[in-house]
Amino acid sequence: MNRPRSSGGNRGAKWALLIALVLLVGMVVLLARLTAENNSRPTEAPTAQTDTRSVEKPPEKQPVSPEFQFYTLLPEEGNRPPRPAADEPATPTEPPAESSDLKSEARYVLQAGSFSKARDAEARKAKLALLGVESRIDPVEVRGQRYHRVILGPLPGKDIAALRRQLDQAGIETTEPRRSDG
Repeated sequence: MNRPRSSGGNRGAKWALLIALVLLVGMVVLLARLTAENNSRPTEAPTAQTDTRSVEKPPEKQPVSPEFQFYTLLPEEGNRPPRPAADEPATPTEPPAESSDLKSEARYVLQAGSFSKARDAEARKAKLALLGVESRIDPVEVRGQRYHRVILGPLPGKDIAALRRQLDQAGIETTEPRRSDG
């Protein structure tokens, strides 16, 4: 009983070769069409010759100044929210304490900026962190507008003067110290 050998494994290879051949022919046809379309477009020939001696050279660009605009805008716009309107009741707070009037055992807070954008407040907080100063951001609502205050403290009164000098040297303006209720 001799059985004829089946060529099943050979049949799969023939189909794979046929499919590859069809794909190759399809790609060649596609490339030929694309090339024919590009070659069939008319190129625009210059209608008149230009005398290159009369063409002006464009002005050279001035180098950009390395200064950033926000250094000049910040002092102009300020970093504090607007004052409350006269019809709004003022929050009862202790008048600002002068540095010489600070009691060493009392605790005080400083405000190192108030920003309408949270990312600006985060940037100030990061700058303070690089100086080794811990701060927090308190969001507040003033006349329907949201502000983000950067607050330092509460801190002992004896540390306030040195901290304010450090921040002043770093170019960070602070409010007068206010006595902390907590």
